[in-house]
Amino acid sequence: MKKIFIVLSAVAIIAAGCTQNPPQQNNVTIESNNAPAGFDVNKLAQLVKTSTDPQTLEKAINDPNNHVSNLDLDKDGNIDYLKVEEPAQNRLNVVDDVSDADSVTIAHIKVDPTQNNTADLSVQGNPNYVGNDNYYHSSFSLTDFLLLSYLMRPHAYYMPMYHYGYYPSYYTRTRTVTSFRPTTSSAMSTRSSRSSLGSPSGSQRSFSSRSSSTVRSGGFGHSSSSSSGRSSFGRSRGGFGRRR
Repeated sequence: MKKIFIVLSAVAIIAAGCTQNPPQQNNVTIESNNAPAGFDVNKLAQLVKTSTDPQTLEKAINDPNNHVSNLDLDKDGNIDYLKVEEPAQNRLNVVDDVSDADSVTIAHIKVDPTQNNTADLSVQGNPNYVGNDNYYHSSFSLTDFLLLSYLMRPHAYYMPMYHYGYYPSYYTRTRTVTSFRPTTSSAMSTRSSRSSLGSPSGSQRSFSSRSSSTVRSGGFGHSSSSSSGRSSFGRSRGGFGRRR
């Protein structure tokens, strides 16, 4: 009788486990290889050349009259606000906050002064979002490269105060366009995202999505709002800017 009781108990436990609902998975992998190019690397390079600092560059990137970006990674129908971060000396990143917790690096910018009173500018775009012509390289004289004076003088690395849902007053929501076509120049070429501009970690990202569409960040990796590299100035939730 005791053996029968033990067998019946085991069967009851197994049956209970089978009837339980599996945990709900809200994370999805985001795929965008087939999406049309939504960012213009060539125009970004020209803005880098004429900007005096990262904040000026950030404002220029988000000026709809410059037609630099047509990215809508959060799928709200509007062009995303892109911010500029300065992770290291002579390095800048263009970043799209897809949600409160997840960001995608759209482009890496590298500036290297040379010994001939010139500076080499390299821009590596994330191929998932900028199309085939994703690499730009050219040289400029120091007098023509306004951003170089900022990069060469001692300064704290720039981290934007704005983030997903909180934007500067100059930012206006602009609907995406179907006719967006990135420009090209002789300084542009196709290059893998595994270039020397950086070694981003991870080839995919997943996050809690509000839609069923899928996107992938490619070889540029991602960052979350809990990243240790963010300063208190960069991610303040105070009264800066406005919520979209």
